[in-house]
Formats: sequence, C-alpha cells, structure tokens
Amino acid sequence: MKNVSSEEELLQLRNEGKISDAEYQDLLATMRKPPPNGDEDAAPETDKAKSKRKLGKIAFALMLTGIILPAFFYFMIELLSGPNIRPAIGPLFFLGVAFEIAAFVMGIIAWPDVFAKATVITISVIVVLVLLFTA
Repeated sequence: MKNVSSEEELLQLRNEGKISDAEYQDLLATMRKPPPNGDEDAAPETDKAKSKRKLGKIAFALMLTGIILPAFFYFMIELLSGPNIRPAIGPLFFLGVAFEIAAFVMGIIAWPDVFAKATVITISVIVVLVLLFTA
C-alpha cells in the first residue's frame, strides 16, 4: 500500500469528480493553516479545575477548623476558669456549626475536587452521628 499525503488524496478526489474545485480550494486552505494553540482552549478548564481545587482545600480547612477550634476554646476556658465555673458551650457550639455550614456549602460548590468530596461526606457523617446520639 502506497503512502499518500492528504493533499495528494484531496487532488485525487477532485480529479475523480467527488469534490468540486471550490471545495478542493477550501479544504486545501484549511489543511495548510497552522493548528491553533491548545493553550487557549485548555486555559479556562485548567483555571476552573485549579479554582475548584483551591475552594475544596479551603472547605476542608474550614471543616477542620469547625471541629478543632470550638473544642480548643472550650478546653482553654475550662483550664483557665476556676474549679466551680463551667464554661458556656452554646457560643462555641454555634461557632463550630457556622464553620461547618460554610465548609459544607463550599464543598458542594467545589464537588469535583477530592478535598471537597471528603469535606461534604465528613460533615454529613458528623451530622448523622450527632442526630443518632442526641435524638
């Protein structure tokens, strides 16, 4: 089998009458044009993936903050207060809930990212466990 170039193949199609001269000229001009840079088309997708990744990491950090920060504050207040004074847990609970809600929303927005999925699944499990053990 003979190796035939695309231009030769086009010329053969024109000579056989399968395409007109105008079609031949259009196709030849299209073939001779240099291909566009792939960077222009890939850039928006890459930027979108990077922004989802960043948002997923932020959501994950917020989730961890919502778990660790209220517990840290509670134990610090417990250690610094006197033996007969109990720290109020309400404000710390709502601080944790606010962080978790923000992390959950960001995780839903950045769902394709692994960190976002981990955040949403972890928060969902925490909510289910809290409902099971407190209700």
